[in-house]
Amino acid sequence: MLVYDLYDMREYFQRLAKGDASAFETIFELYKRRVFGVALKMLKSETDAEEVVQDVFLSIWLAKRNLGQVNEPEAYLFTITYNTIYSRLKKASHNQELLNTIIQHLTEIQNTTAETIAARETGKLINEAIQQLPPQQRTVYELSKQEGLKYDEIAELMHLSKNTVRNHLSEAMKTIRTFLKKTEMLFMSLVILLIC
Repeated sequence: MLVYDLYDMREYFQRLAKGDASAFETIFELYKRRVFGVALKMLKSETDAEEVVQDVFLSIWLAKRNLGQVNEPEAYLFTITYNTIYSRLKKASHNQELLNTIIQHLTEIQNTTAETIAARETGKLINEAIQQLPPQQRTVYELSKQEGLKYDEIAELMHLSKNTVRNHLSEAMKTIRTFLKKTEMLFMSLVILLIC
């Protein structure tokens, strides 16, 4: 498969903005498998993944008149992909345990490929949320989630009871979860986490 650089993709977007259907076909052929792959890993259903592909490229087609102004076509396309999956997940998931699992793993995002441009921004938001924690909560969170220490190890290190450590971690995760919900980045983060 040919690899197109940013300039080429911008050219295809500009051509599509002028109504060139062949440019749309090229964009579709270049990205349909990647969009499908992301959706399949997230939704665990080929049917749902195919529907995401259809929705993403329908959105691009319907917005084609504005595509000439897009400076980062790939980031634009995957933002639509993430938002489409986000909408499906938001409707499907009201599971608090799932949300807790997401928070526990968000800080592990380290991939910096083109498909995870948004991960860097999410990482900044996570760090911002962590910095807002009270000092002791922040220390417990960092020792647990970033250093991988167990409750009893943290308790011994910080001269706290195991229950106090557990409570601090629980409160820290609630604070971070609330912060991320406010920025509407939680489910996008989940998408990125699971495709990395």
